[in-house]
Amino acid sequence: MTAQLSAREALFVESLGEMADLVNRVEALIPLLQDTRQSLIEANTQLSHQLCAFEDRTTALAEHTKVVAVKHIAQRTDEMTRRSVQIHVQEIQDAARTALGAEIQPTLRELIAPLQRLAHLATQRERPWERWQRWAEHVATAAIASVVTLGLAAWLWPQ
Repeated sequence: MTAQLSAREALFVESLGEMADLVNRVEALIPLLQDTRQSLIEANTQLSHQLCAFEDRTTALAEHTKVVAVKHIAQRTDEMTRRSVQIHVQEIQDAARTALGAEIQPTLRELIAPLQRLAHLATQRERPWERWQRWAEHVATAAIASVVTLGLAAWLWPQ
């Protein structure tokens, strides 16, 4: 049994030696794992800062894009409104010309023709001295109004 025991003991001693090597290796890994852990924490912190900066840039870019898009939409809307107004004005002018040309001009001609004849007859009947008499009446009226205004102003001034 001693042979078995010594083989078993030799195996146990050898296993203990290998376990001691394994424990030494694991203990050597602990500082490396702590360094790795610290590196991961630092990488996480840097990544968080970079992510915040990226989010800020993305937000700024989105805001800038919104502003540019709104300006573009407003500009295009303004251009389209101007074009639409110009088209409507042109259409209204064309319709007015058509209405005046087709419907109102004949009526105006019918109304103007007798008035032109009357005006022509009135100027033919009028004598030259009658024309000067009308002008003299206007001048007299203006002169009397000026004298009355001057007299009223002179009367009110001292008071």
